Amino acid sequence: MLQDIRDKSQGIVVKIIVGFIVVTFALFGVDALVQSFGSSDKVAEVDGVDISRTQMLQGAETQRRQLISMMGGQINPALLEDNLLQRRALDELIQRAVLSNQAKELGLGVSDAQVNAYLLQAEQFQTNGQFDENKYLNFIRSLGFTPLAFKERIKQDVLIQQPRNAIAGSEFVLPYQVEGVSKLQSQTRSYDYVSFSLADESEITSVTDEELKAYYDENKDSFKTPEQVKLNYVVISSSDFYNKVNVTDAELQDAYQASISSLPKEERSASHILIDTSERSDEEAQALIDEIQAKLKSGASFADMAAEYSDDIGSKNDAGNLGYVEQGTMGDEFDNVLFSMKKGDVEQAKTQYGYHLIKLDDITKPDVPSFASKKAELEESLRQDKARDALLTAHEDITDLAYASDKLDAISKEYGVDILQSAYFGREGGTDKITSNPAVIAAAYDVTVLEDGQNSSLIELNDDQVVVVHLNDHKPESFQTYDETKEQVASIVVQKKALESLKAKAEKVKESNSASWTSVEAAKRGQDEITSLAFALPHPEANAPVESIENLSNGDLVLIRLNEVSVGDLTLSDDQKLAYERYLNQTQASLNTQAQQNLLKNNAEIER
Repeated sequence: MLQDIRDKSQGIVVKIIVGFIVVTFALFGVDALVQSFGSSDKVAEVDGVDISRTQMLQGAETQRRQLISMMGGQINPALLEDNLLQRRALDELIQRAVLSNQAKELGLGVSDAQVNAYLLQAEQFQTNGQFDENKYLNFIRSLGFTPLAFKERIKQDVLIQQPRNAIAGSEFVLPYQVEGVSKLQSQTRSYDYVSFSLADESEITSVTDEELKAYYDENKDSFKTPEQVKLNYVVISSSDFYNKVNVTDAELQDAYQASISSLPKEERSASHILIDTSERSDEEAQALIDEIQAKLKSGASFADMAAEYSDDIGSKNDAGNLGYVEQGTMGDEFDNVLFSMKKGDVEQAKTQYGYHLIKLDDITKPDVPSFASKKAELEESLRQDKARDALLTAHEDITDLAYASDKLDAISKEYGVDILQSAYFGREGGTDKITSNPAVIAAAYDVTVLEDGQNSSLIELNDDQVVVVHLNDHKPESFQTYDETKEQVASIVVQKKALESLKAKAEKVKESNSASWTSVEAAKRGQDEITSLAFALPHPEANAPVESIENLSNGDLVLIRLNEVSVGDLTLSDDQKLAYERYLNQTQASLNTQAQQNLLKNNAEIER
């Protein structure tokens, strides 16, 4: 197949197309090319604005990457099915088009400068408070965007957010609303209850074979062996390229210099005496310097001279001490002198502040490892990086080989890897690293692999591994026999009968009031599960308790008798009041924003 493509790629028509691609790239970039090919393939129209298939597919791919990034191995593979992702992506694109059209009708706009400012200030793109271009590019690539496409997406996001912000900004909360929330939150309830154990009742419940068989016959659809597949697959790792890459001496030297560049630099401890020239001439300052140097030669201490003569109020009373400094800290004129001195020397320098007498007190040099001691470590790191890059470069070739054949042999031979075989697994996935990967599960049950018998596309497991899968065997969904399910059926029927018996007992207690009740006074909201059920009951009327039979999460039943609902302390601190106001404001803003969006969508002319 690939050879046929190569043979047919020599014609004049292909050369014209390639020329068009080159010109488009040169003038407008890759995004313009994508848009030009996708714009005519319309899948929906919103008030005259077209949505292309390319946009839908790009949106589906972005959603797939986001889901995998957020949920990892815990994601339900069903969420990654192409039809579901494309349907959700189209719904989102329609909603965005509706909101974008509204923003434009309102005369709103967003400048490139606003988008740039937003991106520069976004915390997820910062390292140590500064914009990190690598972090930014890695993020947008992980979502499948190019830089231009991502900026356009952000521009649209900021645009359609403006009306939402206007709605949120117009919300306000009245005192009675805060009081209402406070009453609900401070409410207490007094109740009695009787619990009934499902486990205890199950122990004394018996069933007959006829009951079991009858339940099985009525519920056959519940007893099925789920659909399963077994896969052949090949895993290509960066380690497969480890011995195929070379590391040069020049690369090692560059890596060594980079590694030591981050080490602490030489530091020098210095003291100085500053003679300020802002209020005296250079000649006067030089005369003072000469006078000080003469006294130093006569045995005067540097500390005493600093205290007497120095104009640096920050150091004069501390023997002129500047502490340890690195080169580049004090300015070129000062540094050139300080870093050419020997320990104990006193030298003169002139800077924009005046004349200095500098004394070098100490020198500390970093312990820099030798190239020989770092060579093996650097070579290992470079080889790993190069192997990872080689795997990334090989993605296209692996994809071509997977597409060009209906078997895995070509990939196995090309990269010297074994064809492996998985155990059977269902749509919920298997237990090993490969079959539990959501992208692998989705590929295994995709039409291309499951029905057409083709290889999957390349699937990235992580930065160091990719996999291509092929169907080995498929077991359709099937019914389990009665004998296979008898134990499971018995468990279900016993619990079902036990629960019915418990309900009858609870009803009897409710009618006769013949039980030992447990009383709970002034319980607070969310105290425990039974209290939560009590808070779900309606208020008692005319001092008549409200009784209800409720299910607990462990299968037990509980009969609750709600006796009294009371309002607790309504005194609010400023923090509580602010929290309630924020909650109400956000809730109202969210509801009103959604209502407005629904109205816009209902009034829009949408064709799918």
